[in-house]
Amino acid sequence: GHGAFSDSRTVNNVTGWVLHSALLVPYYSWKYTHSQHHKGTNSMTRDEVFVPRTKSYRGLQNKPSTPAWITESMFEETPAYHLFKVVLQSLFGWPMYLIRNASGPKYARGASHFNPNSVLFKPENFWQIVISDVGLLLTASAIVYYSFVYSAATVMCYYGVPYLIVNFFLVTITFLQHTDAAVPHYSDDTWNFVRGALCTVDRDYGWILNTCLHHINDTHVAHHVFSQMPHYHAQEATEHLKKKLGKYYRYDSTNFLYSLYHNYKYCQFVED
Repeated sequence: GHGAFSDSRTVNNVTGWVLHSALLVPYYSWKYTHSQHHKGTNSMTRDEVFVPRTKSYRGLQNKPSTPAWITESMFEETPAYHLFKVVLQSLFGWPMYLIRNASGPKYARGASHFNPNSVLFKPENFWQIVISDVGLLLTASAIVYYSFVYSAATVMCYYGVPYLIVNFFLVTITFLQHTDAAVPHYSDDTWNFVRGALCTVDRDYGWILNTCLHHINDTHVAHHVFSQMPHYHAQEATEHLKKKLGKYYRYDSTNFLYSLYHNYKYCQFVED
């Protein structure tokens, strides 16, 4: 989807369609909205994912900007409640984003990545969105078929569980790279591409996960500055960016599971 796999657009699209369809991701639909995410990172009006709500949108204008603003319910301030919400977001946030654009921008809330006529897409994208949906139908058909042949439990074990693991890391990485108390979100009159791209946090997940994830989590700044760069150059590029950016380079070595819980709890809105 980033155009970094091959110099050939056809090879990129065919490979992307096959692999994304196998993961129940509508390739072209995601390609277009993810492109907008890169073009409008951390803009309150241009970004496409994890766009924070404003304090006024939540009806909290006259309340303090502390955890106490959320609700008068004591239960919703407990660690168990926040942990439950984090698990829901991590496992099911991705399909909810595809189905109803959860965490998306105000103009497109409720819009579906499966609808060719969605406000997310241009009219000329219509048939590519249809092709994306066809890929999902083929994968869904295969899942149903093998559920009858081998049992639903077997399919859940070999496909369902890995699918949820992929969802967890996809949502977690995206959320943590752009959501932090120290990371600003810009209005139209202050945002520009460089500011947005640098509102990205590189995070250390430990060398095993860093390697398994192809370092997308600890080279994400470079990924946003040079989104068409192949992943195998990202570590080298990051070392150069660190020197060039200096204090403007963002890095956090906090345990990512702690950061996931902490940032979900405290990063609930931005000031108007």
